[in-house]
Amino acid sequence: MDVTPTRVRFLGSGDAFGSGGRFQACIQVRSQDSTVLLDCGASSLIAMRRFGVEPNNIDAILVSHLHGDHFGGIPFFILDGQFLSRRERPLLIAGPPGIDERVRQAQEALFAGSSQTQQKYEMHFLEWHDRRKEGIGGISVTPFEVVHASGAPPFALRLEVDGKTIAYSGDTEWTHTLIELARGADLFICEANFYEKNVKFHLDYQTLMDHKDELRCKRLVLTHTNVEMLARLPSLDVEAAEDGTEIVL
Repeated sequence: MDVTPTRVRFLGSGDAFGSGGRFQACIQVRSQDSTVLLDCGASSLIAMRRFGVEPNNIDAILVSHLHGDHFGGIPFFILDGQFLSRRERPLLIAGPPGIDERVRQAQEALFAGSSQTQQKYEMHFLEWHDRRKEGIGGISVTPFEVVHASGAPPFALRLEVDGKTIAYSGDTEWTHTLIELARGADLFICEANFYEKNVKFHLDYQTLMDHKDELRCKRLVLTHTNVEMLARLPSLDVEAAEDGTEIVL
């Protein structure tokens, strides 16, 4: 029997400020049974249109933390399902504690009254808890609390998908939790916002390289890079994503 490979596509690989003209954090993961987004930054619906991704095919949005460049596209996604894409399938939005309220607040800030509109499709919310495994559309997701001030606990996510393991750091400064997160992963998607500047709540490339051997992942791909990092990409010893990059596992 043919087995459909797991595909990971970077719809947005940029930082909060659009460095290099890149879209904000948004990564599509397609398994045999479902399709999810890892984060949904404010520019994500634009990125989906750019790369021909049908919003109605997304079963769930898995949010790492509650900053606009990681969840700010959700109000647009919800409205698109209501008025343009005519969504019928249920949508699950999973994220840190308070994800429901923060999404509703964002809806009101961007489109007053929209949070009170009853969608024509089912929409459910799920809150992450540290190391509590959740089953989402045939994908097993384990959140690991990391270090990134964002108004609610931030999480890195470890996905078990069709026999493959994908780890995603979200945004965080260095923490030994990343070693547990990445161990044995077929793919570890890790932020490297800075090159060597040590900034609280974020990772820099040099610190990550200092700990690279501890990660023990099969493949490491960097994302969420700033202007300085983008200029240095050709000289790095590690693979880095671009908008549109697709990885087949």
